[in-house]
Amino acid sequence: MWGWPMLDLQRWKPARRLRQGMLACLVVLVVALISPAIFLGGAEAQLLPLPAASGGDPLPVNVERQGNLETYDITLDGQTLLRIASPAVLNRAESGGQMPVEVRATQIEANLRRILPGGTAAAPLDPETLEVFIETLDQYPVLFVRDANQAESRVLLTVTDPDAQYHGVSKEELAVRWQPQLDEALRQAIVVRQPEAQQQQLTRTAKVLGATLILTLVLGVIRRWLGRREQRLHQRAAAESALINVHAPAPKDYLPKPVDPRLWQGLQQHFRLERRLHAVRLMRWILLWGLLSLWALSIAYSLHTFPQTRQFAKTIALAPVVVLLTWFVVGLIDRLIDLAVDQFMQRFARGQSLTSTNLQRINTIAQVIKGVKMVVIYTAGLIWVLQWLNLLPGSVLALGTLLALVLSFAAQNLVKDLVNGLLILIEDQFRIGDVIVVGDIDGFVENLNLRITQLRNPEGQLITLPNSSITQVRNLTRDWSRATLDFEVAYNTDINLALAVVRETADHMAQDPEWQSIILDTNEFFGVQEISHTGILIRIWIKTIPLKQWLVSMEFRRRLKLAFDRQGIQIGAPRQVWLQEETSTPIAQKPFYSVDQGAG
Repeated sequence: MWGWPMLDLQRWKPARRLRQGMLACLVVLVVALISPAIFLGGAEAQLLPLPAASGGDPLPVNVERQGNLETYDITLDGQTLLRIASPAVLNRAESGGQMPVEVRATQIEANLRRILPGGTAAAPLDPETLEVFIETLDQYPVLFVRDANQAESRVLLTVTDPDAQYHGVSKEELAVRWQPQLDEALRQAIVVRQPEAQQQQLTRTAKVLGATLILTLVLGVIRRWLGRREQRLHQRAAAESALINVHAPAPKDYLPKPVDPRLWQGLQQHFRLERRLHAVRLMRWILLWGLLSLWALSIAYSLHTFPQTRQFAKTIALAPVVVLLTWFVVGLIDRLIDLAVDQFMQRFARGQSLTSTNLQRINTIAQVIKGVKMVVIYTAGLIWVLQWLNLLPGSVLALGTLLALVLSFAAQNLVKDLVNGLLILIEDQFRIGDVIVVGDIDGFVENLNLRITQLRNPEGQLITLPNSSITQVRNLTRDWSRATLDFEVAYNTDINLALAVVRETADHMAQDPEWQSIILDTNEFFGVQEISHTGILIRIWIKTIPLKQWLVSMEFRRRLKLAFDRQGIQIGAPRQVWLQEETSTPIAQKPFYSVDQGAG
């Protein structure tokens, strides 16, 4: 027995724009799934370059190959000082005695750290008298460091031919260029490791973490207050929705009816509450992400304050910050588009013939648009994050090719589902709130998107159907419904009396204030449908608003039973009459035969 409230709608011109927007979103989604390279575009790929080797083994992290050279950045306390170069090594397992650029870089960075306080040097250098100077050994400029307290110089690095080739200058000129850079960086690194500087770093970190904690408490209180406000607005919005359903007119005979002023006032109030509810939810969402970003930035800043953890803050702590900020931006765009769609829906309602079914139609299409939009936006965000983290294999183009190959074999049914789901919405075959029959499955449409349709059958079971399997649909509740009622009375019943009783019962029920808004017409079809040996079959069609045919059928049968009892009308039942010829032949020798009572 079906008994849900129905939400249907008429076809609007503005709804065409929604369907066109949904079609555009679907095209973007399919393109994104089949080829992320096309989805991101050439400009995006240039903004996010991925290292790729022209041949041989994959390059190590932070190594870049340019022609026959490989380069690597030398860093100290998270700051890039200079870039060195070495001949390209195609096979690092068999380098043939050739030193890869990353190994050389590790040695240079170890030389720099060795002379800092806490390093392996016997005594740290004095930052006031520290000096970086150049000497030529075997025709190669070598950079050394010393101070006034130590006579022995310490080697920093040797300028090689590949270095000069990469920078486009001579070895001597490049050494002169690097000398002041190393001098300043070493002085600064020694100063920030002094006890006084470390005490300042601890104080600054404590202040930042303390301020973060206070802000967390304040924002938490605001978010909790907004949560209580969201709950109150949700309750008021639910109450307004109930009033809208009460005052919404039925779409009788497809003719638009004058809008009840109470319905329009209720809609205006409902839309205002929905906007406020979305705004409160957006604020709570922003506060949540603000708290996460605040702690991520505070931790990253604290790690960056200490020179020992500065490199860790850049290489490790930066990744969560970027991921959080990316998903914040993606989520913000997603919710702003939701607000725009809801605002678009409100504009549809102005000046239109409003019924509760209209709202459900727009809601169905808006849900699909929001779902497709969410998939597209979050897919783009995921691809960007993976690209930034260098987790995509080879390049975006290579990933797009791989996905296209996989999807061509594994996602054929998915494409069929998406296309058929789009056609269902464009052709308006059914919508959320309809009762439909698909093959031998019938149910109430609870959910509808581009891939699946979910039905709730009379037993309460939720049935999920891929849209590609829906080839023929019987919609039992589109625009209006019909209760087909058959009543069989006894063969010897006064047929005129029986028809009059049925007619009178239908008319009285249609005029009943409780049922007047539900019953649309009782005169479509009425009369004797069949005469058989079981009785006379009377059929009547009662046209109702969507989803109310079952309630009307139950109530009409109850009333008709009472009316039949008052008039003494009996329900039809099978009868059998035996006839015997009156002759002189003994009864034992007379044949008997039965005649079924029926027409003719």
